[in-house]
Amino acid sequence: MNAFAAAARRLRLAADIVEARAHHRTPALIDIVTMGFRSAAGAFEDTAPSEPGELPEELADAVAALDMVFRAHDFHLSPALVAYAVEPVTGVVPPMEALGAVSEQLARQDFDLQTRRDTVLRDQHLNSADDETVSWALRALATIHYKHEQLAGQVAVDNAKPCNEGKTPFRLLPAQRQPTSRRSA
Repeated sequence: MNAFAAAARRLRLAADIVEARAHHRTPALIDIVTMGFRSAAGAFEDTAPSEPGELPEELADAVAALDMVFRAHDFHLSPALVAYAVEPVTGVVPPMEALGAVSEQLARQDFDLQTRRDTVLRDQHLNSADDETVSWALRALATIHYKHEQLAGQVAVDNAKPCNEGKTPFRLLPAQRQPTSRRSA
């Protein structure tokens, strides 16, 4: 499967995820985004492969429009879903930077989310031959990024508290760098 076919497949699966999992006060907007994903999938299927990492202009416009709508509205899914869907062509994996939390609890939550993301990526679930596995990976990554984006807001509020001003970000010791589920076992 070439990169454009892989991206088309992921875009179709992402459309199903948005249709089934997205929440918005205007349901018609979910339908528009779902159609946008399906339309982009069709465009990727109909496009001859170009240089690696390069999107033809019409495809770049479709992807940018999807990304813009996702960033402008809260669908309870991350805009990173768009980037993961087209990653076979662009080669760009959405980043997830450490949030620099000064409190231990928020630093641990940040670490746990990054560990979950890294596990999904490391295990190559996005490149599976099975649609259900790829769909699970896209859904997991969109949810993990969404939770990380929500956590970023909490960290910003916590770091801005007068008692936390000037503190350096909390650093987990090597023994603390285990996912929560393993620490409690």
